[in-house]
Amino acid sequence: MYKEFQQQVISGIRDAINNIRYPKRILVVRQKDHQSTYNDYFIYWVSQNVPEAAHLFELHYLPCEINDWDRYALFLPWLQDPLKERFPHIYQYAQPIEAECKKRNIPIVNPIDNLSNSIKSLAAQRIGSIKGIRTAKTVPITDPEDFKKTQAGLSTPFFIREDWVHGCQIFFVQNLDDLANIPFEKFIAPIAVEFLDVKGEDGLYRKYRYFAMGDEGIPGPLMVSKSWEVRDNDNRVINESIIAEEIAYFSGEDPNHELLQQARKALGFDFMAFDYSYDEQGKLIVWEPNPFPVIWGSHDGDPDKKYALPSIDRIYTALLKYYLQRANISIKIPA
Repeated sequence: MYKEFQQQVISGIRDAINNIRYPKRILVVRQKDHQSTYNDYFIYWVSQNVPEAAHLFELHYLPCEINDWDRYALFLPWLQDPLKERFPHIYQYAQPIEAECKKRNIPIVNPIDNLSNSIKSLAAQRIGSIKGIRTAKTVPITDPEDFKKTQAGLSTPFFIREDWVHGCQIFFVQNLDDLANIPFEKFIAPIAVEFLDVKGEDGLYRKYRYFAMGDEGIPGPLMVSKSWEVRDNDNRVINESIIAEEIAYFSGEDPNHELLQQARKALGFDFMAFDYSYDEQGKLIVWEPNPFPVIWGSHDGDPDKKYALPSIDRIYTALLKYYLQRANISIKIPA
């Protein structure tokens, strides 16, 4: 009991000292009914690795009332993209907060209107216009019956998915008869996407993830799968050779850094992730942008994923440095 009280006193004293040393705060807003714990592990990581920075992050769920604007040096809307289209009520809650930040010259990482730039059909056009980047032809389906007749000019195979949602169910269309089995009525905003075969010489499919924190780029995980739909599921391939390949990727510099930075700027994002692969000719194929990327996944704490922990540390270190730089707060971060 005494030890617990002693720890509370020490913690309180430490917080009081930090409040004097670093009076500014980073204002963070999240959505209570969707991804409510987003970046919790980042906050935990900061508390364990850079404890003097942990108190800087002031978290609120929307809607919220802000009384002391003078304390904020940065605004982080940790909100699911595309916000205005998917969650208009949350967008309305966030609007006046962002407007006040702009009025007071408080920097904003990923302004909420820019989150609409992640819509896949729009992003594919912007990214695809950059020389050196290939994107899959992507067509919004506004009239399913008309699409069944014309396929909007696409040749099979192609796939159907949501335009606004990450990680959603994907329906592969090998033959036109497959269109009859697609539940278009359950979609919010369906799109048809050209199928680009990125199978490697070993018969496996690779998807690389690149994180951008402003002008800095950090390689993230490399996923290798037996399936063309590369996800962290039973089709994922993890063996000694693949692990060595992934470690080599996330330990180095991304070879596509310059191109991906051009793509980031074209979309107007400050912090984001890109998923990409290579076609048979070795040309870069960018799949989609994600300004709300998951860094610590539900299985990343598993013993067989321990090899990837240095990657998480590298990403979080770069992200914290970026936030502090944007907030103009100077705290030494261990290398």
